[in-house]
Amino acid sequence: MTTKDKAGLQKTNLRNLIKTGAFRFIDNKTPWFPYTSGQVGPYYIQSISIEKDGAKYARAVQSLVKLIRAEVGPFDVISGGETRDWDFSNPVAVMMRKPHAKMYKDGRLIGADVEGRKVLHVADLNNEGSSVRDYWKPIVERNKGRFLAVVSFVDRIEDGWALFKRMKLPSYSVAPLDKAAWDILLSEKIISAELHAKLVARMQDRRRWAINALLAHPEYFHRFYANKATQAKALKIMRTYGEISDKLKAIT
Repeated sequence: MTTKDKAGLQKTNLRNLIKTGAFRFIDNKTPWFPYTSGQVGPYYIQSISIEKDGAKYARAVQSLVKLIRAEVGPFDVISGGETRDWDFSNPVAVMMRKPHAKMYKDGRLIGADVEGRKVLHVADLNNEGSSVRDYWKPIVERNKGRFLAVVSFVDRIEDGWALFKRMKLPSYSVAPLDKAAWDILLSEKIISAELHAKLVARMQDRRRWAINALLAHPEYFHRFYANKATQAKALKIMRTYGEISDKLKAIT
């Protein structure tokens, strides 16, 4: 697939994600978003929001199929992990007429037999990559299959992307959230120049961005900690950014 073709898939699906409300960005009321990893960042993405529109959901699945056919070599089975991966892995398997294996974090694998087969994993979102490392790849290998690569609809190009590099595991994405993505949203006036600059700056040093954001808005962290519903997340943030944990504790 040419660079132009990849850019076309990225642009089309980014537009569709925006139109289906998949993104939330920082503003005056919300200076940062908490992530499951304990990190904080300037945006939140819900990739399965694409399902709100049938045509856009179909385009997402078609884009995955197009990317797979162009970039991935021969494989035998498509897998998906519990549970959001299935929203993409299942229809991709149907379109490509491939067997489909559903995997659960308790170790179960149902559907296709993977023994002696090359397995391509299709995911909704590549974030930390820990589920692939800790669950999906080991499950395939315990069942005597070969875990070939990961194809995600959206890739944050963060810890998960780096993890797969270290694992020497090929990975592909229809809508990578790289600088090109933020440039597209800027050019289409979906985000402001100020927000674009913050998104790009964070890509250079995510930890510094987070520390600055947390310390610049103490009242927001105080409310986040004081709320019983989010207090556990606040404590995880404090552990994640240990170098400022004392300052964050003082805020609470």
